[in-house]
Amino acid sequence: MTVRARIDIDTVYHDASDSSLTIGNLAEHLSPALTTAQTVSASVGTASVQIVGTTPLSTLVVKNTGASALRLAGSINVSAGRLAVLPVTATITVSAPSGSGTYTAIWMG
Repeated sequence: MTVRARIDIDTVYHDASDSSLTIGNLAEHLSPALTTAQTVSASVGTASVQIVGTTPLSTLVVKNTGASALRLAGSINVSAGRLAVLPVTATITVSAPSGSGTYTAIWMG
């Protein structure tokens, strides 16, 4: 059997306590009342710094634009060229586990 599927969506959430990836109703993840969106680009070293956004905040998207890994909130590693989508309402920290890195972040709320 051959299965081919295409899913066009903006964001997929994964529950880390589960081993499978599921996609619920896309409308559950949309933010129709978006009141703020802010883009931040910066460089970071091994010392943690905060990615600060203007409230209200509901989602943070961080794209690692550098050549080495980044660490978000002290525990989420983002490889070079990858991005992370976090449903968070508070500012979080970013650092480079070794050396330095660069990122572009979008806060939405």
